[in-house]
Amino acid sequence: MDGLPPELLRLMQQTIANSNVQPTANDSEGVSPWRDPKSFFDSIELPKPSSFPTPDEVRKEAHERVTKIFKDWTLLNHIVQRHETMIQKRWLKKTREQRKNILLRAWPKMSVSHRPDMEAFLREKQKSTVFREAYLWPHINQEDLLKPKLLLIFLNARARNFPSAFSAADHESFRFATTSGKVTAAFLNEYTMMFTGRNTPESYGQLYSWDENDDAASWLFSQRGVHPGYGLQILEVQERIYHFLLECCFQILHEMPRESLAIDDSPIDLDLARLQNLVAAMRSAIEDHICSLREDPSYFADTMLDMKEHRQETLPDTKGREHSLMRPYPSKRFWDRVAGNVVAEAYQFFELWNNLHSLIGRVMSLKQKYEGTIKYEDDLPKDLLEAFLELEFGLSQYVKGPIEILKTTVVASPPLRASFVRLPEEGSNSIIRVVQKPGSTWDTTQGRLMWLFQTLWDEQQRHLCGLPLILDEMERLVQNDPKTRNLFSSRVASTVADLSLMSECQRQISLYQPWASSFEDEAVSRRDELVAKYVQQTNRIQELDTALKQISLGDSDPSEGKFLYPVEKRRTKENVELMQKAERNLDMFWEKLDKFILQKINISRQGALTQLLSDNRILHRTPDWVEPDPTLPSTDRQKLDGVEDLVKPLSQLYFDLEHHTQSTVDSGGKAPKKSKVKTRGVAHITPSPVEPSRLAGAQHSIDIQPTFKVDKRASKVFSTLFYKPSSSSQPGEIPWNDLLHAMSATGFGMEKLYGSVWHFTPSKLDVERSIQFHEPHPISKIPFRTARRFGRRLFRAYGWRGDMFKQEDA
Repeated sequence: MDGLPPELLRLMQQTIANSNVQPTANDSEGVSPWRDPKSFFDSIELPKPSSFPTPDEVRKEAHERVTKIFKDWTLLNHIVQRHETMIQKRWLKKTREQRKNILLRAWPKMSVSHRPDMEAFLREKQKSTVFREAYLWPHINQEDLLKPKLLLIFLNARARNFPSAFSAADHESFRFATTSGKVTAAFLNEYTMMFTGRNTPESYGQLYSWDENDDAASWLFSQRGVHPGYGLQILEVQERIYHFLLECCFQILHEMPRESLAIDDSPIDLDLARLQNLVAAMRSAIEDHICSLREDPSYFADTMLDMKEHRQETLPDTKGREHSLMRPYPSKRFWDRVAGNVVAEAYQFFELWNNLHSLIGRVMSLKQKYEGTIKYEDDLPKDLLEAFLELEFGLSQYVKGPIEILKTTVVASPPLRASFVRLPEEGSNSIIRVVQKPGSTWDTTQGRLMWLFQTLWDEQQRHLCGLPLILDEMERLVQNDPKTRNLFSSRVASTVADLSLMSECQRQISLYQPWASSFEDEAVSRRDELVAKYVQQTNRIQELDTALKQISLGDSDPSEGKFLYPVEKRRTKENVELMQKAERNLDMFWEKLDKFILQKINISRQGALTQLLSDNRILHRTPDWVEPDPTLPSTDRQKLDGVEDLVKPLSQLYFDLEHHTQSTVDSGGKAPKKSKVKTRGVAHITPSPVEPSRLAGAQHSIDIQPTFKVDKRASKVFSTLFYKPSSSSQPGEIPWNDLLHAMSATGFGMEKLYGSVWHFTPSKLDVERSIQFHEPHPISKIPFRTARRFGRRLFRAYGWRGDMFKQEDA
């Protein structure tokens, strides 16, 4: 490899600085040849830097580039301050071809594809590269900038914030260029270059000697500063970017006054509020997932079957044989594993997102406490630094969960399963090893996707490429190539979305400069403390995982018809009885599981999971069948058929069970008094006569709900989301775009996040919390069962009901 990774630079620089080799007889001035970097590289055959400039040469190049950067930035700031609205209007009115012409005039031979550095790396076999521009400016490409708003966002950010605000981001942007060895940096020993928080041409990119400044070495090793070689590359990248944006403005506006404008000190900062909002919505989504697993037999069965289809036991081995747990059909032990995975993932991710929400909240609170008192040249207050380190360390551990899930589920997922086989079982060893099927080949699309997954799973390769780059490339492939999109199952897409949000949290933290660059170094001395706190936070997750491996849940096999739930069919006596039977079976499953968990582990009443299970949430249950009166008009019969579901509080079930279980445990292990057991039939659990409105009010503090007047298109969506069954009507599918239209009509802003996730933020409603839905995959139509679950989630979140939506008069 030709490159010089940051880790190697630091190690080498320390080695040279600490060299104890004595001067030779030929060294008349008493300087060891080991103090000569070029000789050092030659002697130990390390990858060679691009050059070995002197301090004066570095200062000269830096001064020239910084002068040009601030000249262009000042004019760009002036232009945007006065003419941004006009720039936006003109750009948005232009055709795609007109925009392309502007981009290419401002940046001739601009790369075509998103992440051209990745494209170049996969094309080139030799160590050197002819695509230096693609590696140093991967974000400057036609595919991204031809999108209507991206250039405008880019222009706004760069023009209204100092270049120093982006020095760390620009350094990270060409990380792959360095770690891949395609672009090398110059090397100057025992000097550090400083950027962050320096907003004048005199201080920006300033070079400090270790001999003349006592802090210079620590700035480099703590990553507050950068090596001079990387510093020159940062300046080169920024110089070209500001020139490009300025040229774009000139072409869009045609004439421009070039007066300078006073500098406004407003550096970029991380958006913790938005981050917490996204995490809160993700936590709410997993809450709804847990409630749906407990409430809806069809959702439970679908989740079980989906988990089953992603287990590696479904793969044949190299001799074409089925796994022992699958012969002649899936065994009870296999379903134990599936059910354990379903419950463990739901509970673990709920604890994870709740912990992450708390960690971000702590950082926000402390950051607000010290607002206005923190200076760039100072260290962070101890408690704020510790809060950041705890958050960053937690994230570094949390990302491992989705990565491990992907490692086992991708190869077994239905779209990719045909390309993989298991190695034969070895006795009682339960470990499954998967390899590519002999003779199978991947086309270009599959090959690139699998390369990305394999890079993700390899910790060293993931570190070299960077998690954001890997996920970004996956997202690009999915968005631009239908063939790639079809290779993602819904479960895999959902897991990638979870991982992407965690990665975004990490990226946001990295924006808190100059301090974020030193977090890695600060964490080294505090590692034991950080590990201890992390173990304490995740103790319940580990206890749950251990307990779930000790209980038999094989009676949850959905293939036996226990959870047959014909909710999409018209109501008849037979269908109602089937639904009630499925609901009873589901209640018994969770009662057995809850009782076992309460006996095996100590879930504190203050724990997030206990709070969820003891909350005033409700479970919908099917009312008994009532024969319709044939003498009534059809419209009146439909009203009777559409009677509200019965409901029972989840908290009542859980508290009763918790109290009973705790009494049993506290009695010293004595068995409870025996009661007569019914020998025929299944015990019928009578729903509590609790009014939905009272429970909704207890949860959401909403007394009077608004009435929404919506158009016919949105009205049809809400009538399906909040469908009331009748003996004569049946629901249909909802096009995804119709749901977006309906949510917008009721006052939600929409944002496409990662993978299939859409984030809906209330913009014109008297509510605060956001909600997320997954776009159906691979067909963008929402089946009725899924639509019904969306409706239940909207009820839990906002107390919405079907009668709140009135169609406007045509």
